[in-house]
Amino acid sequence: MKQLISVWLIVLVCLTTVTGCSRVKQLNMISFVTAIGIDKAEDSGIVVHALIAIPGRFSALSPGAGGSDKQSPNYILSKEGSDVAEALSKMKRETARDLDFGHTRILLFSDELAKQGIEQYLDLFMRREEFQNNAWIAIGKGSTKDILQAKPEVPQSVNDYWVDVFSQAGSESMEILPIYLYQFNSYIQEPGKTPFAMEITMQEGGNQLRLADLGLFRKGKMVGTLTPVETAYLQLISGNRLRSSSLTIDKRNYTTLKYHSKKKITGEGIKLDMSFQLELDENPSSKFVSLAEMHKLEAEIADQIESNVIGLIKKLQELKLDPVGFGEKYRIKHGGELQEEEWLERIFPEMSLQIKVTVNLERKGMLT
Repeated sequence: MKQLISVWLIVLVCLTTVTGCSRVKQLNMISFVTAIGIDKAEDSGIVVHALIAIPGRFSALSPGAGGSDKQSPNYILSKEGSDVAEALSKMKRETARDLDFGHTRILLFSDELAKQGIEQYLDLFMRREEFQNNAWIAIGKGSTKDILQAKPEVPQSVNDYWVDVFSQAGSESMEILPIYLYQFNSYIQEPGKTPFAMEITMQEGGNQLRLADLGLFRKGKMVGTLTPVETAYLQLISGNRLRSSSLTIDKRNYTTLKYHSKKKITGEGIKLDMSFQLELDENPSSKFVSLAEMHKLEAEIADQIESNVIGLIKKLQELKLDPVGFGEKYRIKHGGELQEEEWLERIFPEMSLQIKVTVNLERKGMLT
């Protein structure tokens, strides 16, 4: 009896193994989509561009073939449709390979489409399990296909370039404010914070990429922008934790060692306390700064930061947009109820501002 059971177990294991192997697909039969660009079609509808990786052309993956032939490690499939689902369906029918979206890291919408509204296109990416909801949302100035075809020197792939930039791995990341698909979709649905997305453009006279302004959205439509400097101050107001970065005050650069931001929404308006620990780089060629001059400099820097912060918040009040999330603080303080129209149209634009900035300077470098 035990021998019979053992035989049946061996047979079952063999059947399971055979079945599993039969479902395995070879890598050369799969197209890995790493980024998707969406443009407005000339007549109506949209054009979807899928950036597909060619593993054999990545030098890191295939040293013998990738680094010498200068061929692009990607190619693009493009299809037009009335919506994203139709365009992708056409794409899948006309390729011999399976399209895999598990590695799609960027959803890039043209600025023309962003101004008309992108909310209707997000549902498919949120609903279908073949897509990752932690892909980044970005806006392409001009044709998204042109941006997908860019050839950065390092790394090889334009998708890897975005991963490096949007992951904020570098030290100078204050002007970069990425957003995931699930965050963008959540901010559209909730009244306490308006969504945003980085704009990407091509440098003039070349095919290199450049991050531009930060697009601000309301009801899924891009209705305003912040400059890179304003984006940096938006990060500071929001209290985002970043690596060491620099602040430029009166044409002089300071390294941000530490900063803290505390927001309050009261009956008197918006209260914001900000404290900075900055590093002053002194070297033999620069003028020596005395202790008294340091204290004076700290006060001047604090005044300038305060002025910049007030200017930014007033701009947001005029635009009737809240990417900081003041509305969420207001909602919690007032029992959890908040109507988006009432907040953005009436309450937020009329709020007074009380800003307090404290700056502490430290020296570094050698003096002679």
